[in-house]
Amino acid sequence: MNQVLFQTISFLVVDSFRIMLKSHATFYLVAYPLINIGSKIKTIYMKKIVFLIAMITAAYVSNAQTQPSSSSETYRNIYKVSASMFTRNTFQMGFEHFFTPTTSLLINVGMNFKDSDNERFWGFGAEAQLKFNVYTQINPKNSHRLYFAPYIMNNYEEVERTYWNNMGYDEWKTDSFDAVGTGVVFGWSYSFANRINLDIYTGGGIRKAFDAENEYYNGIWDYSYSGIAPRLGIDVGFWF
Repeated sequence: MNQVLFQTISFLVVDSFRIMLKSHATFYLVAYPLINIGSKIKTIYMKKIVFLIAMITAAYVSNAQTQPSSSSETYRNIYKVSASMFTRNTFQMGFEHFFTPTTSLLINVGMNFKDSDNERFWGFGAEAQLKFNVYTQINPKNSHRLYFAPYIMNNYEEVERTYWNNMGYDEWKTDSFDAVGTGVVFGWSYSFANRINLDIYTGGGIRKAFDAENEYYNGIWDYSYSGIAPRLGIDVGFWF
């Protein structure tokens, strides 16, 4: 009896072990190729992702390296603000357009205003400059230009100022006038940081103020001045 029981248990164990081996063999025969195929697909997919990221990065770097600079024909306009005219209570902005790499037209418009204890004035003006670049140096990150520019300008002003009368008292007097002028300026234009422009100029011309009655303040920097007028200024601009 015991021998029969032992043989039966041994048969069951051996048979179970044989079935387990067959199932494992079947698993490896079926699942392993699928796992291997999935691993290959995953590897190919990851390679494509890495390749796509590399292509996008290369395109971005290439695009960044070929971005047009201030010396490029892509940018032919400059928006400008006069830093020096703030010292004369004037806000002046300008628009410069390049017809060719060496020729441009600059249009300036501005307005001034002041209200103090002994002087009040306001006015507006416009100016046109035709610029000719006589020297141009273009570098990868900056550019230099030397130019001369004939100009014409016009101002309208209304002024109120205090004067001492014969009785020793001060009184307000009002004046309004137009002024026109023409001349030539010479300047250096420096562009950097891809789009920033710095323009420093000097020169002079003739200025005439019409219908200016009160000529007590008639220095060369006064709006009612008539005569030889010097020019000196600094503009800060942005290419677009």
